[in-house]
Amino acid sequence: MKIQVNKQGAAVYLLALAAAVTAASFRGGPVTYVWLYALLMLLPVSAGYIFLNYKFLRIFQEIEVHRVVRSEDHTFRAIIENEGLLPIHRMRLILFDDRCDIYEIENGQEISLGGREKRELTSGISCRYAGSYYVGIRSVGFADPFFIFNAELKVPYTFRAVVSPPITDLAHAALDLENPLFSRGLKSRELFEETPGSDMRAYRPGDPLSAVNWKVSARLSDLMVRVPDRMEKRTVTILMQAAFVPDNAEDIAFLRKRDYFLELVVSAAWHFAEAGIPVRLIYPAGEIRESLVDSMEAFMEFYGRAADGIFYSAEEEFLKMQEMAEGRGMRYGKDACVLIREDPGPGEDHLVAFG
Repeated sequence: MKIQVNKQGAAVYLLALAAAVTAASFRGGPVTYVWLYALLMLLPVSAGYIFLNYKFLRIFQEIEVHRVVRSEDHTFRAIIENEGLLPIHRMRLILFDDRCDIYEIENGQEISLGGREKRELTSGISCRYAGSYYVGIRSVGFADPFFIFNAELKVPYTFRAVVSPPITDLAHAALDLENPLFSRGLKSRELFEETPGSDMRAYRPGDPLSAVNWKVSARLSDLMVRVPDRMEKRTVTILMQAAFVPDNAEDIAFLRKRDYFLELVVSAAWHFAEAGIPVRLIYPAGEIRESLVDSMEAFMEFYGRAADGIFYSAEEEFLKMQEMAEGRGMRYGKDACVLIREDPGPGEDHLVAFG
């Protein structure tokens, strides 16, 4: 709860109170004392009225889908209900306008409700950062009738959106398949060399004539073609060194770092999945876990949990991840390794590839 005093309104109130005290002291009488008592009771009665308004206030808010993609437009809905008998006058709606754009509802917009009245507000919404965080209406503001003070209170019900990063080519330049780190050892299931190899199979309509082995075809009395060898690729391990933050940390600096980190990680996983290269992901999901992305289905499964599934359950897990990153402890056999840092230190890069 935040309480802000209006200096101008407070000055007028204190002058009026001083005048009432002076009048009651020198003149007395019922009228002056009624005025004095009214001024003395103004603030506690206003505070009590605001407390009752807040106690009987109900706010439900949602986006039509729980998981969204950054910068995509969706529909936001808020139902605001006064379950009490006392009317609510000029209540202000304070939005999470630092992390999402809500088009049809203004930050600070005032709304009044009669007793037992319910109102629904709808608007388009777009989330600015990937990750999991609260969006929509953050708090409500009340003021006394003479605007001496303003009270800001958290809404009774908040909505946490799960925002996935878009799939981009952010990591492609650093993970170019021409990089020798990723081009030795493993036979790809989907990629083939451009020149024919030594394996043979029967000719099929559409096969180039340059692939026909005429000597073998003459011996077998059937057209035979040379099949290209499967392209050699190394398996890849990606270590996701997420930052260690307190529970429910949602300051904008953190959201921006997490947004870039998630987009980079998803881009790297997509880079290898699209090329048919199996990639082992090591990441914090409470504790340090591993996932193998060896198909588009496996990639989509990882993509679905990336926005809200990256966290440490304890500092020990963070220290374990840090030790793996510093000692390159995630090497597996002949794997090529990629380290992606959420919060790199001075002189460090977000993405480092090594073999």
